[in-house]
Order: sequence, then structure tokens, then C-alpha cells
Amino acid sequence: MKIIAIEEHTDNTALIGSVIGVIKEMVPYLPAFVQPDLPGSAPGNSLTDMDKGRIEDMDKNGITMEILSYSDFSQWILDEKKAVELCQNANDELAALVKRHPGRFEAFATLPWVNPEAAAAELRRTVKEYGFKGVLITGRPQVGAKFLDDASYTPIWEALTELDVPIYIHPGFPVPEVQQAYYDGFNDKVTAILSTYGLGWHIEPGLQVLRMILAGVFDSYPSLKVISGHWGEVLPYYIARFDQTLTPEMTGLKEKISTYYRRHIYVTSSGIYDYDNLQYCISKFGIDHIIFSADYPCISENDARAFIENAPISKEEKFLISQGNAERLFKIKL
Repeated sequence: MKIIAIEEHTDNTALIGSVIGVIKEMVPYLPAFVQPDLPGSAPGNSLTDMDKGRIEDMDKNGITMEILSYSDFSQWILDEKKAVELCQNANDELAALVKRHPGRFEAFATLPWVNPEAAAAELRRTVKEYGFKGVLITGRPQVGAKFLDDASYTPIWEALTELDVPIYIHPGFPVPEVQQAYYDGFNDKVTAILSTYGLGWHIEPGLQVLRMILAGVFDSYPSLKVISGHWGEVLPYYIARFDQTLTPEMTGLKEKISTYYRRHIYVTSSGIYDYDNLQYCISKFGIDHIIFSADYPCISENDARAFIENAPISKEEKFLISQGNAERLFKIKL
């Protein structure tokens, strides 16, 4: 059995250096967030030791290929010219890494979202020149409370549709006002974790997907594909409620919320190795829209292969989750 893992991260020093000031301002609990390692995470150098350490770890744990991405908040670089330059350089660096390890790595682009036209152009460049498999965005597309359903991002949806590649909507830090109102009030570590990987940053990407549906993005771009990690970032468990309350008569949409979700959204595991979640998502959305991810190095790959091999599903379903669905979505052949 081969395994393609699709939410696996690396780092770019220039990108993170350009946004760290904004992150510190937006995320006052950052020191407490970065100190407690997420249980089960990989060693601290796993973001940067790509040519040796990462390959060795993949081999040890039976991971055939990773689709790499930056989770460095490139969309929070406010200087448009600088954002374009930094994203181009970061994507060039990622492309060089993929080229050094054919058959082991593919990549998602990072984009200068502050300028949607430039972002669309960079997406086209990376897909056409380097064969990148789509784009990953960490959190909201701007510093403030602006979300992916905003009409200004139309050029990016057009490019994704034209190129037939997906967008991976990854968690990010909540808006400060939301964090303070909903997640503050505990000791520093509990507040930091509750605000982020404990719950807070899973709510937001799910909400972004729901807002895209409600704004009619998928009516305008009927072939657009979205990937949602961590078993759909809470949203799947309220699909019946959305159909009950946000009906087409209420929203003006052509279909029910669940219809858009089943058609356009691909759900990944993101290192949450839970069979109840797996079986629920299969029952709700079908085996063809479930893809494996480890969320490395936030979660190590130690249990990845065992999770798939021991899953209470058929051999054919295991193949689709571990390899087949990713091959089809990303046009990869192992």
C-alpha cells in the first residue's frame, strides 16, 4: 500500500520573518502557543531538514509522497510588491526541493493574497511551470475580519477553475476580538491551546467554507474544489442542521448546503486518527472525497500507516483514502 499525505508543512525563513511582527500583534498569546509542543508532534527541526531528515522519516513510517506547503501566513504581508516577491521566491525554493526528490514531494503554492490579481498570476505560474498541485492558505486571506467569500478574490477562483486545481483551506489564528471574547480567561497555556489547535482555529476554516457556499461561490464556479482538513473543521457534523435552517428558499442558492459540500469539498484526516470520524465522513460524503493527511510535523507520521491498515473499511476503500483519491484529484500517478 502506498500513502500520499497532503497536509505536510515546511518553512520559509523570509516569509515568516516578514509577517512575524503582524503575528505578534494579532496573537498576544503566541509565546504560550509556541512553547507547549502539540502531543505527538515531530522534532523541532522537522520543518527545515527536508533533504535528509524528512525523507528518512517518510521511509521509516511508510509514507510514499508528501504534498508540501508553507503555513507561514503569506497573506498577511501587507506591502503588495514585497508580498509578490517573497511568494515567488518561496515557491521557487519549494519547486527546487520537489525537483530534488521526484516521486517523494509535490507542492501547494503560497500566494500574495493582498493582491488577488497578482495571486492568480502566481498560481498560474507555479502550476504551469512547476506542476504545483494547487494552493494552501492558512487562516483568513487578510489581517482583519475578511474572508474567502469576499468578491475581491474572484480572480483566484477563476484561476483555480481554469487550472483545475484545488485550494486547501488550513486553520489560522482567530480574529483577536473573537479570541478574547471566546477563548481567553484561563492560564496562558490553556488559553493558547483553546484559541488554536484545541478548538479556535478549527472553527474559522469551516466557517470560511460555509461562507463560500452561502455567497454563491460554487454556483459561480461549479468545478471549484476545496480541501478541508481535520475531518472538515467541525462543519460536517452540522450538515443536517444547515439543510434544516439554511434552505435554498432562505439563501437563494440553487442547492442544499449538503449538496455543495458533497460535490466540492474533500475532507482529510490531518493526523486525527479516529475511526468514528472516518466512518462518519464516509457515510455523509462518500469514500471518493476522503484523503489522508498527517499534518506533519504538527503530528508525527508514526501512526499514519497503522491508522489506514487497521481501519474498519474495505481494502478498496483503504486504497482510495491512502492513494487513489489523491492521484485523481492531483493528477498524480505513483
